[in-house]
Amino acid sequence: MTGTGADGSFHRPAVTSSFADPILEAKLHPPPVRADWVERRRLLTLLDQAVERPMVLVAAPAGFGKTTLVTQWLAGNPTRVAAWVSLDRRDNDPMRLWTDVTMALERVGCRPRGDVAGSMAAHDGEVIAGVLPRLLEAMADLQDDLVIVLDDFHVLQDVACHTQVEFLVEHLPPRAHLVVLTRADPGLRVAWLRAVGRLAEIRAADLAFTTEETSSLLAVEHVQVSSNSVRDLVLRTEGWPAGLYLATLSMSGRSDPDEFVREISDGNRFIGDYLTEEVLAGHTDEVREFIRTMSILDRFSAPLADFLTGATNSAALLHELERSNLFLIPLDERRSWFRFHHLFASAARSELELADPERVSRLHAAAARWFREHGHVDEAVMHSLASGSTGDAAELVQASWLSYVGSGRAATVVGWLDSLGPSSVDGDPAARVTAAWMAALSGDRSALAEHLAGLEEFKELGPLPDGTRSVESAIGMIQGVFGYGGPIEMTNGAQRALELETDGRSPYYSVAHLARGHAGYVDGDLDLAINLLAKASHNEAAPPIIRTLALSCLSLAEAESGHQRLSRGLAEDAMQVVDAVGLHATPQASMAFTALGLAQAAAGEMTAAVTTIEQGLVLRRRNPAQGPWGALHHVLAGARVALEVGEHEAAQQLADEAAARMDAYPRGMECMRERLRVIEEAITATTSRGTTGEPIGHEVLTDRELEILRLLQGSMSLSEIAGELFISPNTVKTHAKAVYRKLGVGSRTEAVQVARRSQLV
Repeated sequence: MTGTGADGSFHRPAVTSSFADPILEAKLHPPPVRADWVERRRLLTLLDQAVERPMVLVAAPAGFGKTTLVTQWLAGNPTRVAAWVSLDRRDNDPMRLWTDVTMALERVGCRPRGDVAGSMAAHDGEVIAGVLPRLLEAMADLQDDLVIVLDDFHVLQDVACHTQVEFLVEHLPPRAHLVVLTRADPGLRVAWLRAVGRLAEIRAADLAFTTEETSSLLAVEHVQVSSNSVRDLVLRTEGWPAGLYLATLSMSGRSDPDEFVREISDGNRFIGDYLTEEVLAGHTDEVREFIRTMSILDRFSAPLADFLTGATNSAALLHELERSNLFLIPLDERRSWFRFHHLFASAARSELELADPERVSRLHAAAARWFREHGHVDEAVMHSLASGSTGDAAELVQASWLSYVGSGRAATVVGWLDSLGPSSVDGDPAARVTAAWMAALSGDRSALAEHLAGLEEFKELGPLPDGTRSVESAIGMIQGVFGYGGPIEMTNGAQRALELETDGRSPYYSVAHLARGHAGYVDGDLDLAINLLAKASHNEAAPPIIRTLALSCLSLAEAESGHQRLSRGLAEDAMQVVDAVGLHATPQASMAFTALGLAQAAAGEMTAAVTTIEQGLVLRRRNPAQGPWGALHHVLAGARVALEVGEHEAAQQLADEAAARMDAYPRGMECMRERLRVIEEAITATTSRGTTGEPIGHEVLTDRELEILRLLQGSMSLSEIAGELFISPNTVKTHAKAVYRKLGVGSRTEAVQVARRSQLV
């Protein structure tokens, strides 16, 4: 759990898997149908007609019965399957939004094929390119009519999420429909959807109760009034369903309900406030206090209610409130999580704020503690902020950011930092470290420089809530991992982080070893690189993306050392991690494509190599952030592979791009420039002779001779090479002599040097 222990230490939060999260579970169910609901046949018919269009917009203020209507409609249409998501503010992260939608679809048997999880971890463009096509394909395969319901859509403010929902609407298969429930027009192109005939609308005027429906509502609650009173009640409430229901509850049990109608018809107060107060006043002090206390929460359970109230009878009170139909809505099938109707909760919360504003803050702080202790980080951050405890919120954000970024929810972390505000972030070194990581991940180099400069005076502070040894270590890792400041700063930062992050149980042990190992590879110190990258990749605490990067870079270093078989295995291991945790659409994963593409080319699998390298290039160019080095390594690899398949023009273009990228860093680039020089010389040589298989002035090498030449780069003896290739040592000697003769050299070392200059290996 997260929080300050008795010894003053900070405990890292237990991250709850979204697929086992009871709060998320509660979002994926419509409210249960109640037998005493008034059936509004005209609206059910209207909905039947509306779903002839791909999207139905049900838009009206709070209390107009939007959710109730759609729940009734779905219950009366057993041939339709419904994927229901009750949205909240946390769904402004595309990762969370489409995870919720995917889970809702899977519940009704609509299971997308392919690596949806990988695309989930991508940026906005990859959601449209990767996630939505798979969801749409699964919808098209479903035999039943499908309805996707997005309730409380007004909370969705993120522009990327709006764009993605529009894409979904535009491409829905004929038997799939989207129903959006919202208090205000959503940030979609409503006018365009209306103009192209893809939208049907149900508005407040449609949802308002008629006199006949009001009479039915009164009858359900056994309230008898005159026809004139029914008409006056409709006029006074303007048919507002929540107002009519509140009035009905207020009249229940009165000796003269007609007199009550006359009282409210003559009053000037807002009908909702008045009626809510009337309903609340009709309950015991205990129930009233319980309602006011729980009104600060979007969702609550009996254990949470007991924690906030200090009582032990919350389950009984919830049962009583549900039985009395007091605007309490169960959120799951087990009836373990609930919420109040938004209107009712708002009124009760207003009453609490007026009566005891300081208690509101204390309740939010208590809710934050409960959610934090139960691993619900989103809710804990939200309530910490609501309580005014920005320090607690900042500490929790810093403790949790790595796991959220690792699962593709960087947008949530950015949202937390935005909620904290610049002054809180800049004034809290730990929060500022998180902001620096996020700036580095997004490629915002000016913000990164500002944050790193602001952290200089706090270098000795630590350990940090996220487990980092100190602010100095965090600075070093950011400089070493991303390398925006060039190879010298990258090496120095990584070295300092390596010296500080010595705990092998920490994920930052792997981060520091990756950073320093990669810097060693850039500098040409292959022995150092191999040693440190192996430690990074084998550490059990390494996050998947760090392990992927370490394995990929280790593969490059082993290949350059002449260990081609080992290099291939490492590249395949990196791709296995990418496959296992769904990282295909993340820019960091391109390093795995780099390593595998070069390994395939070294084995003569040129078609596969070209495909692999192209996948990585597309991925890198679609996501240009994350530092300059991954892209540079991949461009160099692309040039080598293009050269080997005879694509001289493409090879030259990629080499020119690599040169331009290197020009940004005039110092510390000797080894990288040497790698580029070898490629450029090979391009010149092959262009001059018009073939990729023959060094100038020498005979063409056979496939077996090329295979042996590649192995000669390493430290294996000729006998060991024979064992590797399952041939006799004498055969290896014969081929090696032929290689020397054709290359015009007299030794193994000279053969490797000429082969590298000619881009044969």
